[in-house]
Amino acid sequence: MKEFFQSIKFKILICVAALLLGFMTYIAVSGGFETVPEQIINSVTYPFVTAANAISDGVGGFIDKLVNADSYKAQNEQLNAQLSEMYKDIMDYEELKEENRMLREMLGLKEDNDSFVFSDPCDVVARNANDMYGGFTVNRGSNDGLSLYDPILTPVGLVGRVTEIAPSYAKVSTLLSPQVSVGVYTMENKTTGVLENDVKSAESGTCLMSNILKDAEIKAGDVVMTAGHSGLFPEGVVVGTVVEVYDDPNGLSKHAVIKPAVDCFDVTTVFAAIDFDGKGLSFDTEE
Repeated sequence: MKEFFQSIKFKILICVAALLLGFMTYIAVSGGFETVPEQIINSVTYPFVTAANAISDGVGGFIDKLVNADSYKAQNEQLNAQLSEMYKDIMDYEELKEENRMLREMLGLKEDNDSFVFSDPCDVVARNANDMYGGFTVNRGSNDGLSLYDPILTPVGLVGRVTEIAPSYAKVSTLLSPQVSVGVYTMENKTTGVLENDVKSAESGTCLMSNILKDAEIKAGDVVMTAGHSGLFPEGVVVGTVVEVYDDPNGLSKHAVIKPAVDCFDVTTVFAAIDFDGKGLSFDTEE
């Protein structure tokens, strides 16, 4: 027996026992109190347990979607409806805000011309087909107080006039059209003339002011207003701005190229001047 305790085998056994004791102590301190077999089993089976849990979760989610598909669809439709309503409210608010702004500006225009009576706002609902002059249709007509030849304008200036009327709509010819002829003058020097149009000027988005005296003081930058003597248009509505002045070939008069104050191709809301001082006087439907 004494020889066994002094043998190499005994010393090896002592070393193995010490290693096992140290390993078990390390596990107890750092990894919990699981036994070595438990640690080994858990390490071996961990990937399989993880995969099984993932498969279980996926199957559970699939079954949940399958069973509750109608409920989820209804919830999505409800959310989409709520979002659509919210966007509609925002758009309605913006449209109302813009309409109120225009009404305030029209009120300011009326204060400067107290004889003006305006229609309710008229929305542009269609562009007249094949009309190079920018004609359009509005959603108000004779039932709303509009009548044939009523001037059409915005707070910025004159747009044109009504050239076709129905109970619920009206068609408008713009300042670019040969159907609209307006007596005008410059605000700076009271130089008078007549706004006349042709295809060439319309193609450039401008109007032509003719019948200007040769010695008249008119220059680029002058503001042009309606003269109001025809009975078709009120006096003092802005028409546009002079961009060029040139002599007529006959040498007896001048012409001025006018840039309209309102872009008739871009306008979306207008007003009709349904009454004003001088309306109908010297009325000439051929003008």
